Amino acid sequence: MTKQKKKKLCVTADGKRRYISVPQARSKELHEYLRSKRVRSAPPEPACTGFDNIELAYDINVGGVQALLTAWV
Repeated sequence: MTKQKKKKLCVTADGKRRYISVPQARSKELHEYLRSKRVRSAPPEPACTGFDNIELAYDINVGGVQALLTAWV
């Protein structure tokens, strides 16, 4: 039995847009976690790739959110 390595979540920047691509099965859970930590974010938006995008506020502290993603299990 091989153990599959989980892809590390990270904040992606595209111009002023900041978002996180997260597997669909965990997107709602991540969104609730971020909101509980007072991170301003929009509900997950479905994509056709098996991932949802969680849009973050344009003025978000990227380093702070990345630290939260690292700590999230």
